[in-house]
Amino acid sequence: MTNSRNAGLAILVLALGLAPLAAAGSLEKEPGYLDLEWITIPKDAGEIRDVDLSTMLVDIAADAEKDGDQALVEALAMIRSVRVKSFSVEDLDQAQIARDVDKVLAELEKSDWNRLIYVKDDEEQVTVSTKRHENKTVGLVVVAYSPGDEVTYLNVVGDLDIAKLLQLAGSVDLDDLEVKLEEHEGRRVE
Repeated sequence: MTNSRNAGLAILVLALGLAPLAAAGSLEKEPGYLDLEWITIPKDAGEIRDVDLSTMLVDIAADAEKDGDQALVEALAMIRSVRVKSFSVEDLDQAQIARDVDKVLAELEKSDWNRLIYVKDDEEQVTVSTKRHENKTVGLVVVAYSPGDEVTYLNVVGDLDIAKLLQLAGSVDLDDLEVKLEEHEGRRVE
């Protein structure tokens, strides 16, 4: 479904626009962290986006500062980690995918995440949840699922001001960010 694919792409673009700064310490101990590593992306999934921006964008933050991209620098200052797992589920075991989605949603409920948005249209669903700790928003999770089409999981960890992040995401030059990502990948390969 086109809407689901567009939603998944929009989530990925948002994640790229909200790049992380790596910090010392174990990410798994952060209150806004949700373990997505157990989710296995099937090898025969047609489209796959498996993105862990936790370490690679430290250089991009430095580049953004050097280039005077204040909006990106401000967004980076709030983010510790961004993790995205998104893949097409066409021709896959739909029952298993649904169980995985239900497991993530149950974990959010069990771990006292606050569901901000829940949209359901027929079988498609989108859930946006936040985690608060010591009166601060420290995590954001998005689960977007369209049976027979695509599933996307997104976890953003940091000291998050959601309104400011959304405002800054709109002012981040995504073309420039894409170039910076490619430059960084080139540095990693060399």
